[in-house]
Amino acid sequence: MKLSFYFILLLGLWNACFNPAQAQKKNRWTDTLDYAAARGKQSVLCGDETFFTYADQLPYIKSGSKKVNFIDVLQEKINNEPAIEGNATIVVEIVVNCKGVAGSLKLLKYGDKENPAELALVNTINLAIKQLPDFLPAKNEGRVVNYKADKLKFKTANGKITIN
Repeated sequence: MKLSFYFILLLGLWNACFNPAQAQKKNRWTDTLDYAAARGKQSVLCGDETFFTYADQLPYIKSGSKKVNFIDVLQEKINNEPAIEGNATIVVEIVVNCKGVAGSLKLLKYGDKENPAELALVNTINLAIKQLPDFLPAKNEGRVVNYKADKLKFKTANGKITIN
């Protein structure tokens, strides 16, 4: 083969690896956080950066021989937190990215910002998200996707926090 063929091939590889537009696309960070970066990170989203609120396989961890899904693990972490006095209801959105990291909390609906029970509930949920392990990511049609647990309703009653 001619030397020019190798030169063109090398130039093409260099352009693909070191082109700033390509590098930005590979390492794109998207800030999806309105309230707090629960784990001190921004979510790194996959592919075209779309979210799936439904997936064929939800994010999960393996516990022995069974799969424990994201919501069950979150409920377990919240149950380990101290009780909250008063009544509060909030609706949140939590993102589990393509790498299985739950890294954002967005408040969708809340009652009174001055209600100490609501503030305590938000802080408790945020703390629980910080303690979540990394999950095996959600899959839709066999490919790994960004999963958005949308409209999770958290309520406090008699000191107990429930997810509906």
